[in-house]
Amino acid sequence: MNCFVCGKEKQDFEVWTNKLVIGITYDSDFQNNDVISSMSEKSIICHQCIIEIQKEVKENPKSD
Repeated sequence: MNCFVCGKEKQDFEVWTNKLVIGITYDSDFQNNDVISSMSEKSIICHQCIIEIQKEVKENPKSD
């Protein structure tokens, strides 16, 4: 499996699917992030990329 963001090959326990990302995260800024919102139904993202996006969202929130 290759991460949608960094493209690195990951094991199945190192990745999140689109449904998990949206279902587990309750932060609308995170869910509305350009990278996260562009994930397709079959996209996977590695845990490290999730952490990087979370940091970016916390540093630059877009909420009203």
